[in-house]
Amino acid sequence: MLVQQINKIPNNKFDLAYKYFSILSVLNELGLVKRDLQLLAYACSQEQNISDVKKVFIKEYNTSLATVGNIISKLYKLKVLRKEKKEVIINPAIVLDFNEDIMLVIKYIHNKENNEDNR
Repeated sequence: MLVQQINKIPNNKFDLAYKYFSILSVLNELGLVKRDLQLLAYACSQEQNISDVKKVFIKEYNTSLATVGNIISKLYKLKVLRKEKKEVIINPAIVLDFNEDIMLVIKYIHNKENNEDNR
């Protein structure tokens, strides 16, 4: 088994959340783009749900309500977001405490039978 350790010191919570959601997007083939990642990271860095940061995000990132609505719709379909008591929140299954250090373990296991079938 190959083990690779990468130590990174993020600039702030936003930076850490942005990188984390970028990794999740790549590993799970979600196809999240920069603005999607910014909205998720911004909400996490502010420690608020998507519904609460939407208006401030629009101003700070010079975007429109329609664009943010489309992002929310896309993330909802991907199950990255969900509704809870009329609030749009990031799915708790993928949210971390970005005030703490994070260690991600990625494990890909070779299945010899499947590898031979997929040639």
